[in-house]
Amino acid sequence: MATTKTIYAYLGLPGMETWLFDQPGLEPYILTESRIWAAAGNPQLVLHSDGTIGTAVNSGAAPLVKRLMDQLMRQRVDAQGPIILAVNLLSRETLRWFRHIVRDAWGYEIVIVDALAENENHLSMSPANSDDGFKQRLPKYLSRYQTVDWTGLGRVISPAAFLEELKRPLQFIQTHPKINRLVIFSDVHGDAQNLQEKQAELTSTGTAFAFLGDAIDRGTDSAGVIRTLLARNDGFQILGNHEHRLLAWYQEQRISQSANDFSQTTLPQLNSAGITRQEIHQLIDGMGTYHAVKFAGKKLLLSHAGLEPTQVAQWCDPQSLTKGVALAPTDVMTHGLGDGRHSVYTRDIDQAWADSADVTGMIAIHGHRNRFNRDVVVGRNLSFNLTDADGETFRYLILTAEDQRFEMHIGQRYSRQERVITGYL
Repeated sequence: MATTKTIYAYLGLPGMETWLFDQPGLEPYILTESRIWAAAGNPQLVLHSDGTIGTAVNSGAAPLVKRLMDQLMRQRVDAQGPIILAVNLLSRETLRWFRHIVRDAWGYEIVIVDALAENENHLSMSPANSDDGFKQRLPKYLSRYQTVDWTGLGRVISPAAFLEELKRPLQFIQTHPKINRLVIFSDVHGDAQNLQEKQAELTSTGTAFAFLGDAIDRGTDSAGVIRTLLARNDGFQILGNHEHRLLAWYQEQRISQSANDFSQTTLPQLNSAGITRQEIHQLIDGMGTYHAVKFAGKKLLLSHAGLEPTQVAQWCDPQSLTKGVALAPTDVMTHGLGDGRHSVYTRDIDQAWADSADVTGMIAIHGHRNRFNRDVVVGRNLSFNLTDADGETFRYLILTAEDQRFEMHIGQRYSRQERVITGYL
């Protein structure tokens, strides 16, 4: 599962996190306790036992710092983007807080960046090494480092591997050799009947199903769509912008002002069907934010909103730590990249992709926006749009490996009328 929802948690002694700020461009992505302490606590001079003078902050600010840290972290998790977290995970209280954050970060991959594994001289590594209090706490920190199962919290990597991951080009992963047909849905929007009928009709040996987001709202059976997706997840499910409403409600009992259809139509459906918090957690955990795959000898880029070709070109050849896909905001996957002045819906993303010389050889498949009534757009590149402007059609795409053909099915939701566009990838 490919995702930009990643929490990179730095594991080191207090003060070692300054290494992160030495890496070009990373500072806006870093949430660190030490910076909040510096802002919230009044700096004080301290005389150490060895006669040196150091600085410290007023410990009375601790409750404020903890509250701000929790609020800021939860705000970033709610935004669903990548996060670099620098807190003292060797503190028992902070580690307990981090475990709660991990528990509530549905759909996130947790990566522990372990700065201690390859270093033996722990005392000399920290800028806090002359602080008497730090020296007293150091044995407990090192004991906790040795006893905690960090792999139980997430994937553990070194700082060097962390930087390599940020710089890694977009990778297209070969689908399993037994998959010879790929069926792709998007923007089902509560239409469980069509989804279930098509899945039953198309299920066969060698067929895999993909879903590109927006399971809920508008239709009459959002609960049925959720349970259909839970019953079969072939590893190609993607988060849509409407799934964020599920996160907001089932985690915080919060509904945005723009989500009237969710509060008035979808939520009563889910409550009536007995949809549980655990089911929504499982659904979100099974969704990535994009998929880049090789199928039928072609490179397919699956997203919810459609991706800008210039940005994808940057991901394929990142020139800095922040230009790779690892730190790409999830919002560009679920809503689209805008110019700050116009709605992303006014962007003809399919024609832009088809015309681009930056992404030659890649096929874009998405939903979410289609003000220009696109379906299959052919140019330098190929783009498939699996939604429409008004939600009247139910669309799905069938790709076959053996003959490299596609079938784009566009049916009316409330009738049996359907047209099919066919061609070669």
